[in-house]
Amino acid sequence: FIARKLVPHLWPGACVILDRCSIHFGKAIESLIQKAGATPIYLPPYSPDFSPIENCFSKIKAILRSLEARTYPDLDKAIEKAFNQVSLDDIKGWFTHCCYCTLLD
Repeated sequence: FIARKLVPHLWPGACVILDRCSIHFGKAIESLIQKAGATPIYLPPYSPDFSPIENCFSKIKAILRSLEARTYPDLDKAIEKAFNQVSLDDIKGWFTHCCYCTLLD
């Protein structure tokens, strides 16, 4: 996945956030990401307090609850709408809140 789907879309200066999955710690993965000019950033052992994705999920779930989708087609539209409301400022804020602020400069 990383070689075929992710790396072709990376650019110099991009950051790739990797979880603790053992395959992500292989030198081949790190090398592929770095050859694209991107920087791999490894998350610490899991803690929901320091996981930016938990903040993202919280916002998305709140939006989904407010939209009250009750059918699959409505839910599909609501999910798209919720994700479209996640801004770059949101993402930067979540990373700062989770103590990754120095990695985004």
